[in-house]
Amino acid sequence: MVDPDEKPESVPRKRRTSHRDKPVELLIFAHNFKQARLNAGLTQTDITKRIGISQAYVSDVERAVVDPSLTHMALLARIVGKPLHELLKPSPTLKSSPTK
Repeated sequence: MVDPDEKPESVPRKRRTSHRDKPVELLIFAHNFKQARLNAGLTQTDITKRIGISQAYVSDVERAVVDPSLTHMALLARIVGKPLHELLKPSPTLKSSPTK
């Protein structure tokens, strides 16, 4: 029987990190990669078909939710036709909220 006075166990929640907690380079890459993908006329699904990663992962990269490995960053840059170093440069169009 359940004791009505007993507090339920708290379920640990995944901590959501804000963009303030992310390295600025990650935010720059996310923004520049998405812009390069769109400029190349590619969908997230096109990216997944070419390098075998999930569409959700591509979306997470573009929103700076995940920290992609250097290998993934290089592959993603190659797919959109840009050198990796270009996707790590701050863009003049980059505002305080790069992934919106």
